[in-house]
Amino acid sequence: REETFKYRFKKDGQRHHLIINEATLEDAGRYALRTSGGQALAELIVQEKKLEVYQSIADLTVGSKDQAVFKCEVSDENVRGVWLKNGKELVPDG
Repeated sequence: REETFKYRFKKDGQRHHLIINEATLEDAGRYALRTSGGQALAELIVQEKKLEVYQSIADLTVGSKDQAVFKCEVSDENVRGVWLKNGKELVPDG
């Protein structure tokens, strides 16, 4: 259940922890911990995962009024895909 929170703080004796669940590009930046005796600074760099296409889409020939289904399998289920037709992004109708 702790994983449902974006940020989590943990203190273990003298150690202070900031835990960022499922880091995204928006989480990149400069982080600091301030205490009564000073501060600690660090920078977080978030790299996008390199996506691998396990199964690419294939050409289709269908009859008029038939359903056409393109399928593509990628290496990460959390990656957002964008479908394009002739270079223009498709948006769902419903």
